[in-house]
Amino acid sequence: MSPGSIKVRYVGLIENVMGNRQEQVSIETDITVRELLNLLSEKHGAEFRHSVLRSTGELRPSVTIHISGRDIKELDGLNTRLPPDSEVTLVITGHPDPGG
Repeated sequence: MSPGSIKVRYVGLIENVMGNRQEQVSIETDITVRELLNLLSEKHGAEFRHSVLRSTGELRPSVTIHISGRDIKELDGLNTRLPPDSEVTLVITGHPDPGG
């Protein structure tokens, strides 16, 4: 498969963490939502990771992720596959809870 990219849009409080509203992430092959979040955590650091994920690796309750308009909870959650040229919207509606 030829390399491509995933368009990631940031909505809500995550815009403050990111300092922008969207970015393109280059990928070589299909990846999962979890793998995308790990890539973004490596790129943007602990503040991003803490804003999106609990210490257990699960999404925080204040985080919603949509792929082409569909909530990942309706799909395969963090294991949902993202082919090149996917569009992902990451929404944070509240501050991270202090625990985990």
